[in-house]
Amino acid sequence: MKTCLITGVSKGLGKALALKFKKEGFTVAGISRSKPDFNIDYHIQVDLTDKNAVEEIYEKFSQKYNRLDVLINNAGIGLYDSWENTKEEDLRKLFEINFFKTVLITQKFLPFLKETKGSVINVSSVAGKIYVPFMGTYCSSKFALNAFSDSLRAELKPYEVHVLNLIVGRINTGFSSRALGSLKPPETPSFGGSAEKFSEVVFKAYKKKKREITFPYWYKFLIVISKIFPYLYDNISLKSWKK
Repeated sequence: MKTCLITGVSKGLGKALALKFKKEGFTVAGISRSKPDFNIDYHIQVDLTDKNAVEEIYEKFSQKYNRLDVLINNAGIGLYDSWENTKEEDLRKLFEINFFKTVLITQKFLPFLKETKGSVINVSSVAGKIYVPFMGTYCSSKFALNAFSDSLRAELKPYEVHVLNLIVGRINTGFSSRALGSLKPPETPSFGGSAEKFSEVVFKAYKKKKREITFPYWYKFLIVISKIFPYLYDNISLKSWKK
């Protein structure tokens, strides 16, 4: 039976992905700080900001399983604040979870994935394609994640390890309520986006070995518009924050 390991499994997109892959016949192991409120084959309770987190995850997983087919790096946190007012401790925590632990966990599990010719799935963001005022720190972490995914894909091509990068827009999961920083983000619509629909689209993309997908799809047009009309985009973005 194929095995899938998911970070940030207890809530939101991680939960939806776990349920979908389990429904498709995978054995699902999950990593999160809080216990999931649904059935999962194996749960590793750990805080990803802990310096020993990666070793603990690897040791516990490898004691339980001897193969890994899909690694989903889903854990992430937001930060809403100006660059001027961002606290160093928040900035470091953001990058620790959104970028560094993703890289380190992937490095640790690559021998498993090379053996199974498996897949790495990284949950990035539209904010990794366009900048957003007062979300610059979060954008920076996701821009870095996109670069990681693309360069990793090229490096792993000789080993037939698939890398899928997910460019995710607004989905109602309560993500903003758990974010760092002193600001509250503006209300934005989530047209066509639900965690359940997202998980279905991701699984199809995984099966087809796609390089990258954007969800919801219409965010592709927002990305293009922001590049063509940057001054207009700046003004609209600032007004949405009522600055």
